[in-house]
Amino acid sequence: MDTKEESEKKKFGEILKERFHRVRIGLKNRLFQFTIVSLVGLGINTLTVYLTEVIMYKYWPHLSEVFIPIGNSTLFNYSIIGFVSLIMGIAFATTSNFLLNKFWTFRKAKSENFFLQFLKYALVGGSGAILKLFLTSGLIKLFLLFIPLEKNALIPSTIIAFIVTVFWNYFWNEFWTFEVLEKKTEEPIIIPKDIDYSDITIITPTFNENENIGLLMDLLFEKFPNVNLIVADDGSNDGTREQVRKFSEKYPKFQLLDRETEEIHGLTISVIDAIKMTKTPYFIVMDCDFQHPPEKVAEIAVKLTESYHFVVGERDEIPEWSFKRRLISWGASVIGKFSLWIHRSATCGDVMSGFFGGKTNYAQIIIEKNPKGFRPKGYKIMFELLKHSPRKDTKVGRVGYIFNPRIRGESKISKKHIIEFLKSALP
Repeated sequence: MDTKEESEKKKFGEILKERFHRVRIGLKNRLFQFTIVSLVGLGINTLTVYLTEVIMYKYWPHLSEVFIPIGNSTLFNYSIIGFVSLIMGIAFATTSNFLLNKFWTFRKAKSENFFLQFLKYALVGGSGAILKLFLTSGLIKLFLLFIPLEKNALIPSTIIAFIVTVFWNYFWNEFWTFEVLEKKTEEPIIIPKDIDYSDITIITPTFNENENIGLLMDLLFEKFPNVNLIVADDGSNDGTREQVRKFSEKYPKFQLLDRETEEIHGLTISVIDAIKMTKTPYFIVMDCDFQHPPEKVAEIAVKLTESYHFVVGERDEIPEWSFKRRLISWGASVIGKFSLWIHRSATCGDVMSGFFGGKTNYAQIIIEKNPKGFRPKGYKIMFELLKHSPRKDTKVGRVGYIFNPRIRGESKISKKHIIEFLKSALP
């Protein structure tokens, strides 16, 4: 292979790598908006089809008896009215979705010829519509093997086909139609050498974390001079509380909040109780299993002094998660962001994060004003605090980090926690 061919191959590889990188960032920053636009488009498509059919049945009813077969099978036989309605629905939905995505979802995309961009979008949308049509029809046939009524088989078929189509359309539009100019890499947060952490209280909720809590207390004591710590324990029986009590005898700034005898147990209520007893101007909530890197405490502490009400540790990378775990997290994130949008609440890039800091008095006021507004047995306290924080009055900052795998102990997350989150997000 000559030098020119090698150069072209290398250049193509770099372009491909850059675009896949852009897609990965877009999944985090733009997929939620794209999903909302897709739902709007689905509504416009349905309304357009309905209105077109009503008009055509009124003025040209005889066209309902003329059918157009598509392909050799009888799977897609449309009357002229049905076919025209289908085309009109796709056209209106494609146009509205293009405008919403161009000026909202991909508003930071590089300027390009409007009609060329629309043509690209229409091709992607058309392919997505065909894909959805085939998937829906095929899935209905599949579900009819298990579900007796076609109208009952239509519901899961439509939902699955819609989700697949959203991903299909998003990837092609992110990869081909729009070229988003991402922000430059964030400036590193400078940690002053003489920083004093006496105005910070770290809150870590625990339940049977005997393998981790000692290591965490040693590290916090060594790395963050004068920092305060509240270990909100929910009734551990593995020696976790005993370790904290022993450490507290030597260093009183590290306290145990023993919730063993409380009527209600859960991560959310544990953190709420700890925030209530916090006396420092700022607090930082983190897990004690080292999935939240302790070294990022310093960055959150610095950001909190920059007039933010909350500073969220956002997961920029999650190296060892399975596809199933990522899919569940994405679904929860979409639901969470939509809930915050509906409530006109403050939001952030990673609404499912459990690593965050805040102004103590601000959080305490939110808790006091909403005594029944939290799911005590839930596990996403930051999401619930944001839900009760007015968007226009709340300033939220971010600190990016890599979400580490748990090395010791077992995760406490269960289906019950997911149900609690859905109950919190959906009302």
